[in-house]
Amino acid sequence: MASFGEALLKQRLWYWLETERGMEVEGEVNLGTGRIDLIAKTSDREVLGIELKKQGFGEYEQANRYIESGKIDRLYIATDRIESLQKALSGPAPLNVSTLNQNSMKLGVGVKQGKYSIEEVMRAVDSEFSDEMLNQQVSGSPSLREYIRKRVETGSNSKDAISLDQGITNLSRASCPTELGVIHIPFNLEGGTLRDIEKNLSPEEAYEPRIFQKADRIERDGILDFSREEEPWVRHCVWREYGGLPEGHIPNPMDSDQPHRPIDVLSFEGSYDPTDAVENPGEHEVIGIEAKGRSSFTSKRTAQQLSDFLATSTLSRLYLAVPTVLAEKARSLLSSEDLSEVGILTVNEDGDVVVEREAERMEPEHDGYIERYDERKVGYGNVEIASGKDVVSPYVTAEEAERLKNSDAGEYAQNIITDNSELADDDGWIRASTTDSLRQPESEFDQGKKARGYLLEGRSADPYTQDRSQGVEPDDMKPGYVRLTVTDFTVDGQDALKFHFGRGSWEGGYIWFLGEEVDQLQNVLNSIKTISGGEIPGQGKTLDLETYPFDHSENEPHRVSGSSGKEVEIKLQVTSQMDDEVAARLRLGESEKAGVDVTLTKPQWLDLIATIDILRTGNQRELPGEYTSYPRIGPSGDDTWSVGTDIEEKVNPDPPSEWEDRELTY
Repeated sequence: MASFGEALLKQRLWYWLETERGMEVEGEVNLGTGRIDLIAKTSDREVLGIELKKQGFGEYEQANRYIESGKIDRLYIATDRIESLQKALSGPAPLNVSTLNQNSMKLGVGVKQGKYSIEEVMRAVDSEFSDEMLNQQVSGSPSLREYIRKRVETGSNSKDAISLDQGITNLSRASCPTELGVIHIPFNLEGGTLRDIEKNLSPEEAYEPRIFQKADRIERDGILDFSREEEPWVRHCVWREYGGLPEGHIPNPMDSDQPHRPIDVLSFEGSYDPTDAVENPGEHEVIGIEAKGRSSFTSKRTAQQLSDFLATSTLSRLYLAVPTVLAEKARSLLSSEDLSEVGILTVNEDGDVVVEREAERMEPEHDGYIERYDERKVGYGNVEIASGKDVVSPYVTAEEAERLKNSDAGEYAQNIITDNSELADDDGWIRASTTDSLRQPESEFDQGKKARGYLLEGRSADPYTQDRSQGVEPDDMKPGYVRLTVTDFTVDGQDALKFHFGRGSWEGGYIWFLGEEVDQLQNVLNSIKTISGGEIPGQGKTLDLETYPFDHSENEPHRVSGSSGKEVEIKLQVTSQMDDEVAARLRLGESEKAGVDVTLTKPQWLDLIATIDILRTGNQRELPGEYTSYPRIGPSGDDTWSVGTDIEEKVNPDPPSEWEDRELTY
């Protein structure tokens, strides 16, 4: 989806309504029951409410709230994709399950608190809905009535109670209102590529919208006043004058993990491709316009925004657009030498745009930016331009530079592989003593995001995976693939690492290390080529099939994840193998049928030691490889999420087709 898509559709529809249909239009109007995208007043004094939706519509609750406002005569949904609306308005429409679920559970809380009974709720439901709707199947339930009753009986500990009348009103909003009208706005975006750019970005040349279905009249008892001094009016008038991309994306120089930010209007002269303005700035321009209204104009924030826009070096000219009444404030703000390049546009109540101060001409240096290793075009973001050029000079934020810092785990790891054999006993084994005191369990600490995953070959205690055809009973260790998830956090200023073996709460186990224990982990792993192995003390839990109660009523204390059960002092054993494929064997668990016994291939070993070192010296953005989310590193060193998670649930699974030449190593 184009990030600017909905904003562009809104500006194009606004322009068409005022120029071709002769309507008076305002944007982002508060109806009292919600803020609607557009309000249009017709020549015969009808008030039309219009909500813009990119790629269809299914938010019936929002539409019902607009209808209930009493401020509009008709309600339209405007979209570039009308298929879902056609289906909803031409026959029984699917109910919005989220609305039903949330409000049924809130009514359940009210029942538990004694505010009303289940019988009272169901009588109100029967009175509100038709028999046809009550008998409609919903999300696996045989009928709407049964769906609501079941969730009212269940209730929720995380929801607040709601009055019976309000609950029934909210439930009724789960259906698509039949009064809706439909407006289709053509948007030539195919497969992520924007075609016929002028027909999309030029107000005069753009494809015309079409009223696909006229809305039914609804009851109105209120009056709406338009403001011509606020940001929506200013933004629309400058877009009508200059065209281009509303809310186009430019680089974000602020400290943020988001590499882009929107500017109100990004217009073009000469070429719609920003690369042309970088390569030939004398003939092509990228013009940025930031719009402010009476209530959104704050000197400090506005000055900071304009400074940030200038710092990106992506613009040929930059303007601040304000209503005429704020012209003097704008001149005062821009008197600063730091903002001397910025021009001023003013917009009066009739929509006339006046250049109060011309912007200085600049030569843009960047035509794009980097977002998680991908090059994005200024303005267009993740949308390609038909026949557009490649980005030639991307802006790289400090955060994205960190992601690009370590492209290869193996290369990074070579610099930290060491020889710690002097720490080993005569048998080549690095040992460690344990303490007699347990610290707080890991569940008490904020652990943030998972840093890395690994798909390891081996065996795990997995009481609910079996295959008797292969001789694997529930109380046997499961042979196959086991996920290792690495999470980093801090405890009282000390580094902490958690190794969780298994796909969830009922497999393998976990161990977490703190402070000197993390040092010991690195000492062993980083020198595994020159020692026989090592043990790393920590704290955690393991499933033990020899003592595991298979009766569901008794197994909760054995759950690995969460606060069930108690952590104990345990050790991770790392044994060096260093053959053609495998670097080490990892063992967690005291008995033969406890925890996991898995192998770490050489690519996985290199990635793991690089990951641990970077987590301790840098941050997760610096982790090696071009991954948009945390990867699950497979035996070959590549991400394996594409093969699915079911491979972890099988006994001796056949390797995926891309691993055809690979045999299990255990």
